[in-house]
Amino acid sequence: MFVTLDQIRQAQANLAGVILPTPLQYSRTFSEWSGNTVYLKPENLQKTGSFKIRGAYNKIAMLSDEEKKRGVVAFSAGNHGAGTAYAAQSLGIQATVVMPTHPVPSKRNAIIHYGAKIVDGGSTSITMHDKAKELEQTEGLVMIHPFEDIPIIAGQGTIGLEIVAELPEVDTVVVPVSGGGLISGVAAALKEVKPAVRVIGVNTEGAMAMYESLRHGYPFEVEKVDTIADGLMAKKPGELTFAHTRKYVDEMVLVSEEEIAKTVVSLAERAKLVVEPSGAAALAAMIHRRTQISGEKVVVLVTGGNVNMSLLATLIEKYT
Repeated sequence: MFVTLDQIRQAQANLAGVILPTPLQYSRTFSEWSGNTVYLKPENLQKTGSFKIRGAYNKIAMLSDEEKKRGVVAFSAGNHGAGTAYAAQSLGIQATVVMPTHPVPSKRNAIIHYGAKIVDGGSTSITMHDKAKELEQTEGLVMIHPFEDIPIIAGQGTIGLEIVAELPEVDTVVVPVSGGGLISGVAAALKEVKPAVRVIGVNTEGAMAMYESLRHGYPFEVEKVDTIADGLMAKKPGELTFAHTRKYVDEMVLVSEEEIAKTVVSLAERAKLVVEPSGAAALAAMIHRRTQISGEKVVVLVTGGNVNMSLLATLIEKYT
C-alpha cells in the first residue's frame, strides 16, 4: 500500500492553521560550497522544533472518538515524541512517550512541557518499540508510530507539496533518513506532482538501516547504531517505508559523523540556524560532495533544531 496524493493533500488541509510556514531560504554560501543552487527548508523552525508535528498531528486528528478517549503512545528519541505530545495536548488527548534511557534533556523537557507521560524504553529503537507495543496492549493506548503508518507518511509528505508550490523549477530534493517516514511522504508527493524531480536520501555512516535495506533488497536490521545524530537512529525501516523508498527515491548516500558535526557548526555560523545533527545530515551530503549532482536547483531539508546545547557548544569549540 502506498500513500496517495489525495491523502497528502488531505493531510495538508488537516494541518492548516496548525503548523508554521517554513519558507525556503536561499544560501549563497552553501550554493558555492556544493556547486549547486541550494535552498534550505528550515523545519527546525517548525512548531516543536522539527517536521514531526506534521505526521503526528495528522494521525491523531484522524482517530475516532473512541480511540481518542483511550489515549496514544509513541516511541521516540525526542522529536516524534514532542510532535505527538503537542498534537495530543492540542486535541485534548492524553499521550505517553517511550524514550531512550538517556534522552537529550531538551527533548525530554519539551515532551513533559506538552503534558505527556514519559516511560523508559531502553537504549535502541527496537527496545523502545517493544515497550510501546506492550503499553498498547496492556493499557489500550493507540500507537502513533514514527514512520510505519500511512497518515504519518501523508503528514510528512506535505513538505513535498510546499516545496513544489514555492519552487516549481526544483531539480533535486535531499532528505535525511531514519525509519523512512519523512522521505516516503516527501518523495511520493514530489514524484506524483513532478515526476522529473530527483530525490536523494541521506544516512549517516553510524546508522545505515535504509542504505543497507536497499542494498539487501528488504527491510534490514543493522547490528549496531552509533551516531551523533540521535534523530536518525532507527535500526530497521518498516515494510511501508522501505517500499516507498524503493519506489520513489532515486539514490541513497552516506555522510560521516564528522561531516554532520561540521555542518551543524556551518549552519550556525553561516545561516544563523540552530540545527541538531540529524537535521544537518542532508546539507552535509551536499557541501561535502557526497552526491554527483552539479549546477542544479536543490532543496535541502533541515529537519530539526532540538540540539543538546552542551553538544552544540562542544562542536562549535572544536570546529571554529
